[in-house]
Parts: sequence; C-alpha cells; structure tokens
Amino acid sequence: MSGCQSDRDEAPTTETVEQETAAVSERVTRQRSAAGEAAVRAAQPLGDPTRQIPRLEGQFAESGAGLAHIVDGTSPEAFAQSLQIIASETSAEQYERLDSALRFLGMYSSAAWSGLPGLYQSLDNMTGEEIIEHANRLMAERRQAQ
Repeated sequence: MSGCQSDRDEAPTTETVEQETAAVSERVTRQRSAAGEAAVRAAQPLGDPTRQIPRLEGQFAESGAGLAHIVDGTSPEAFAQSLQIIASETSAEQYERLDSALRFLGMYSSAAWSGLPGLYQSLDNMTGEEIIEHANRLMAERRQAQ
C-alpha cells in the first residue's frame, strides 16, 4: 500500500500530462462524434502568444457553447490554451466574432499598450461573449469620439 501512496504523491511529468490531455481529447472527440457533433480537429498551433494573438478557427459545424467559457489571462500561454478550448467548442462564425474582437482590442485597448500580456490580464475571468461585448463597447466609444 505504501508503494502506491508514494506514486500518488509524485508530481506528474510533462509527458504524463500530455498523454492524459491527448486521451481526454480523444474521448471528447468520440463522444461528440457519437452525439452527431463535428469532430474536434487536432490542437491548432498557437505560435508565440506573447507576440501575437493566436490565429485559431472554430471547430464545430454548428454553433456551440464555447463562447461561454471563461478565459484565463494569468499568462499568455494560459490565455492561448483558453482560446483553444473556446475554438474547440464553437463554429467558425462564432470564433471569428471573438477573434475580431481580440484583434480590435489588441489595437485599440489601452490594456494592450504595454503588450499582449497586459491585454490578456485585462480579459482574465471574462467569457468569450463578454470579450466580444467589451470590444463592441470600445468600438462604440471610439465612434462617438470621432
């Protein structure tokens, strides 16, 4: 018994986490396919989220609930992973709305003036829907100021 306990106390390796993530992703893909939903494609490349907002695509054939997910803006990597989750559960049209909002905020939000990590932190704990609304408000403010 004590041998089993010490195994549980050890921190998981990166390889173990990656294997578990791949297994969960495969299970979700099979469940979605069985439910008649679009299969999730392989993880999309993120690039360097400190230098550019990741370019992703929604992966559902129809609208999904991905925009209701809360983003983690504590680091560029966490933000990019949040975007991957959202993209995996939205249609291309839904994700395009979020992507456009993020790119607008990246250009015009004062939070992005110090760099993308500042923008990500300002969006921490917002849903995709809230980010879109935030960008729409800023866009309306800019139009009124002109």
